[in-house]
Amino acid sequence: MVPPPASLTYNSIDLIASPAVAPVVVPKPTVELETAEKVVANHTASKLDGDLNRSYLFQSFRTGLPLALVDLTVTTIALLVVSHLVQISQGHSFNPGTFLQLPALLFLQFGLFSLHQLYPGAGLSPVYELRGIVRSTGMAILCLCAMNLIFGALPRIEFVTFVLTAVAISLTLPVARSFARERLGKTQWWGIRTLLLGSHNDCVRVIARQKQQRGSGFVFAGYVSPAEDIVEFDTGVITGKLGITDEAFDIAREQRAPVAAIVSAETQSLAHRLMFQFPSLVWIGNSNTEDSSSDLIDSYSKRLNTPLLRVIPRLCKRTLDLAICIPTLVVLAIPMAVIALAIKLRSPGPIFYASERVGQHGKRFKMWKFRSMVMNSEEVLQEKLASDPEARREFERDSKLKSDPRIIAGVGHLLRRWSLDELPQLWNVLIGEMSLVGPRPVLPSEIVRYQNNYYEYTKMWPGLTGLWQVSGRNETTFGTRVFLVHHYAANWSLWLDACILFKTPIVVLTRRGAY
Repeated sequence: MVPPPASLTYNSIDLIASPAVAPVVVPKPTVELETAEKVVANHTASKLDGDLNRSYLFQSFRTGLPLALVDLTVTTIALLVVSHLVQISQGHSFNPGTFLQLPALLFLQFGLFSLHQLYPGAGLSPVYELRGIVRSTGMAILCLCAMNLIFGALPRIEFVTFVLTAVAISLTLPVARSFARERLGKTQWWGIRTLLLGSHNDCVRVIARQKQQRGSGFVFAGYVSPAEDIVEFDTGVITGKLGITDEAFDIAREQRAPVAAIVSAETQSLAHRLMFQFPSLVWIGNSNTEDSSSDLIDSYSKRLNTPLLRVIPRLCKRTLDLAICIPTLVVLAIPMAVIALAIKLRSPGPIFYASERVGQHGKRFKMWKFRSMVMNSEEVLQEKLASDPEARREFERDSKLKSDPRIIAGVGHLLRRWSLDELPQLWNVLIGEMSLVGPRPVLPSEIVRYQNNYYEYTKMWPGLTGLWQVSGRNETTFGTRVFLVHHYAANWSLWLDACILFKTPIVVLTRRGAY
């Protein structure tokens, strides 16, 4: 079995602790590299396709609903039957209070199953599904016991009932789900339409196995393969080749197939872009054996998507931005006024500086800062670079200077050291041009250095802070900065944002990498 793309398996917290690890190497601009215009044309990410996302939501609901009904039914029967048997063993009649416990248990069970990604249930490994069922059930029972202790009492007989119910659910629900999958797999309406990407041989094997294992939750609409792929044999199945891999996204839209499944090493290099185009991208295990009776398709899937594509996570991220940004602007109003006065007194000219940057989907916007440089900064810079070869090499390498002659003496250095010049960007966050956490906004002149990684950058909101700021900042190379953009996009979560926001004040106070 070919492993999933290694570039998508980094651990976010480990990366923050070890910023020096940067496998992405960004070459210096040369004549061989694409021009900025070509990079923009070839690697600017478009907005999410509404039709494909709606198809994914509808098909996921249609596929997950029957499994949710099975889960709730089995949970209900388990609690009622176990409660009745326990009461009988103690010489009591059935306890009507069990019906009061049932809604809370069902609510907890459904919520925890959802958190463990057991819905819609397409492409779940049996091991992953079993683990999710046992964990969710155990946590639901613990929460139910805690609720009884807090709001009333937890008699011993009731505690025994809850524990035995958890055991009963853990034993019966995997069997019930497996039976439901087999039955549902024989229907025409159940499942999520999926486009396979891989060699002809590998795709044919996977399609053949699906015919024997209908409960996967994937309904294969067909496959695309590399243009140079040569058909070496004919298995006798309808292969359903729809085109070449370069046309994958357009074909998926035509086929209403919101899931892309990579099955071959030949196409794994496409993952870094497909994960930002499809609502769901998965890696399906495959092998070189032609024995279609082997049970390999039950290990399908490692999900490769970034959560940034989904509506709910994006809404949560925007809500978090506003919840922090609005009160912060109110609290910092007076300190920001003091900073503005200090700049005005120390250096004639405007208080704020607007720098043109590139944001989400390649949109240009003005990023605001407190002005920390002298008015004729460009002339001062050119003089410095012309007279100091070492400074010129440093600027060409990192686009920054450690000893920058453009910075206003005193107040400018203070603003830079403590990152106070960034505070006006809260306005950019407020109006939706930036986020609190994300990659640093790119200068138009830097686009050419990103090359194909520019695609990932333009899928996200630029950030006021981000992995770069908490992973060494100016002490890191440009190559590391580009890698951090990729890593953040591939591994984004609210927990990662929370970790970065927590570390940012520490980095600011220690002034690590700030100059």
